[in-house]
Amino acid sequence: MKKFTILIAALALVCFSVPAMAADWNFYGSARMQTTYMSDDFDDTENPAGTDDKDASTLWNLQGNTRFGARVKAENLAGRMEFGVNESTVTSRLLFGEWNFGSGKLLVGKDYTPGAAQFVSSSIQSGRSESPGDDQNILGYGAFYGGRVGQIKLSFGGFQVALLDSSTGQLGGNGGTAGDVDDYLPKLQAQWGMAFDTWNFSIAGGAQTYTIEDNPTPGGGTDDVDVTSYFASGMGAWNIGAFTLKAALSYAQNGGNAGWTAAAGTFDGDDDVDDAKTTQAALVGVFRLSDMLAFEGGFGYRYDKLDANVDEDKNTRVQGYIQALWTMAPGVYLMPEIGYIDWGKNTADDDQGSTMYLGAKWQIDF
Repeated sequence: MKKFTILIAALALVCFSVPAMAADWNFYGSARMQTTYMSDDFDDTENPAGTDDKDASTLWNLQGNTRFGARVKAENLAGRMEFGVNESTVTSRLLFGEWNFGSGKLLVGKDYTPGAAQFVSSSIQSGRSESPGDDQNILGYGAFYGGRVGQIKLSFGGFQVALLDSSTGQLGGNGGTAGDVDDYLPKLQAQWGMAFDTWNFSIAGGAQTYTIEDNPTPGGGTDDVDVTSYFASGMGAWNIGAFTLKAALSYAQNGGNAGWTAAAGTFDGDDDVDDAKTTQAALVGVFRLSDMLAFEGGFGYRYDKLDANVDEDKNTRVQGYIQALWTMAPGVYLMPEIGYIDWGKNTADDDQGSTMYLGAKWQIDF
């Protein structure tokens, strides 16, 4: 907490030492607790300890996305900073400045990425009991996501285009690669959308490429391996009175190599990449019974087609869930949820079983 205290002191010093900016600072926070029971059935496979085909755990913890932040506005300049806070660390979630130059906006810093932030779901959980996710929103289980990344982004109305910090690394498979990773170009992502009275939509795409130079080959020499990733995505929402229907769709090649929630391509053992193609789809319905109570149900589907896998029809993942959102007071929320995940089969044709969970998220925004 010492680093966190120093951070707050520094922010306060900036706020009170630069009165000429005439900036409006709006601080906020969100405390979140996860209280969920998860039960895993590994079917033909085993739990991480290698002792059984079942596992279970009760999560009772401060969520990793508990946060503290501020929104800043000063004439044609704006900014936002947001930090994730838990018992041991403070990490940056968002940190950017934005300039409104009239015909558009220029953003510099760490933000969500165009076309890869499909927040159509409010699901509180995904994953196995040994590796759960906080507020996972079925990201990677039907919805596409690219994280919060350093970028330079231009926005013109409903159009956004960004040059982002690339995500690179060695390849796995067939002994993996061990060459020199060189990336000369930033990652590129763009999105365009429109909003109307009762519905909205957006379409997007992105690409990244890098090279692993002088990678050892089976013949004893070296060769270069080019790793190319791209995606196309779309999402939309339709409001009908108290009911909202939301949908998302995406397709990616070697998305995991670019930091997107998709499968990663692997080394073919020679001088190329065995590509991985990921298709995801999600459908979510929300019914608002009153200002205090709402219900949501959703379904997510993911299919990974791996060139390295001879039988390409095994790698599927399906999640379904039902939840309620009870607003107990302004800024005070309780969100119970029950969900089921089918993990499909692995490349060895083993059924990987399923996960069932039942629990709730407790949240106070201040």
